[in-house]
Amino acid sequence: MPTTPAKYHATPTARETVVVKIGGSVAGQEDPALDLVASLNDAGRPLVVVHGGGPLVGEWATKLGLETRFERGLRVTDAVTRDVALAVLAGLVNKTLVARLIAKGVPATGLAGIDGGMLRAEREDPALGLVGRITMVDSSLLEELLASLRVPVIAPAALEADGAILNVNGDTAAGAIAAAIAARLLAFVTDVPGVRGKDGRVIATLDRERAKTLVDDGTIEGGMLPKVEACLVASQAGCRAAIVSARDIDAIEALLAGEVAGTVFEAAA
Repeated sequence: MPTTPAKYHATPTARETVVVKIGGSVAGQEDPALDLVASLNDAGRPLVVVHGGGPLVGEWATKLGLETRFERGLRVTDAVTRDVALAVLAGLVNKTLVARLIAKGVPATGLAGIDGGMLRAEREDPALGLVGRITMVDSSLLEELLASLRVPVIAPAALEADGAILNVNGDTAAGAIAAAIAARLLAFVTDVPGVRGKDGRVIATLDRERAKTLVDDGTIEGGMLPKVEACLVASQAGCRAAIVSARDIDAIEALLAGEVAGTVFEAAA
């Protein structure tokens, strides 16, 4: 697992903000997560929502006859796959989620990570193709929206130095954004109650050393890898970070109160 977090360029305001990472289904499975977002908004919590949508990108890639491969939980991305991902994530998924949140009374505003030069990146690994590793976050646009009581809803994408668009993992983007704005909490709202150990039980707290051990022995794998790393990056920046179930409606308020819910990540001493 990487041990060095990205460098960030941002004014660390909006310290009460909750960054919520949700999936990107548009078929209704994300409704519990959207209900949770709406509940937090109703409670007056400043929010940033980051979404994924990998399965839907995969569906569209299959429809178009494109091969899908993953390395370390990240999609191998050529130019055509990048274009499909951008169209699906920043278009179909983002706007559908914005529409659903507005219907629930949330003042959602859809963005992609490239808007306002928010996310800057360099290529992660030649083997992954057009996949970015975030190197800088400019949070000024987010802070303007938060100041105007809007809820940014962000699709993952980033700009390379020459202006090329790179695909970035939504989990990674959420961790970087939470660190950049010095968020009070980063919550991964998922269909599982947290990180499970080999015995199947949810692990209440994780630090980098134990997380690395669980990655090395194969307990943490696949799509959980970028979630765990994002939580560690955010926690190291001073942000409380956790992975919780979308169906645990009290989890985020418990986390904000300093309690443990799901799996909470601890910063290195």
